[in-house]
Amino acid sequence: MNSGVDFAAGGIVLLEQKILIVKNKRGDSPEDGVSWWGYPKGHMEEGEKPADAAIREVFEETGFEVKLKSNKPIAESRYEISRDGEKVQKTVWFYEMEVIESFKNEPDDEIEEIALVDFDTAFDLLTHEEDKKILKYVFNK
Repeated sequence: MNSGVDFAAGGIVLLEQKILIVKNKRGDSPEDGVSWWGYPKGHMEEGEKPADAAIREVFEETGFEVKLKSNKPIAESRYEISRDGEKVQKTVWFYEMEVIESFKNEPDDEIEEIALVDFDTAFDLLTHEEDKKILKYVFNK
C-alpha cells in the first residue's frame, strides 16, 4: 500500500493568557467517529500558503477573526492517519495568532464546541499528547 501525504495549517490563538481550542465532531480519519479536543486547523487549499490557510481555518472553525503574530510557524505536528484504507502522512503547521474580533461568525458544523481556557483546563481537555506538548511549549512549561 502506498502512503499519501496531507498538509494542513492551524492556529495557536492566545487571548489574555487563555488559549482557543475546539472539540471536533470526529477524528482526522473518516473511519474515526470519535470527537476530540485540539487546535483549530484544516487542509490547505490548492495554491494556498500555510499561513493563509491557518487564518482561514481558525475563522471557519471558531468564528474568531485573527491575525498572525509571526509568518513563521510556532510548531509543527506530524502523524499518520488512515483514509480509504490508505496510510496518509499528515503534517500540520501551527501559527501563533492574536484575536482581532471574537465570535465574528458562527463556527462551522465540523466543530462541536469551542473553548477559550487557561493552561490547566486546556491540558486536561486536549485529546492528543502532541497537542499537549505544543501547549507546554507555548506556555513555557
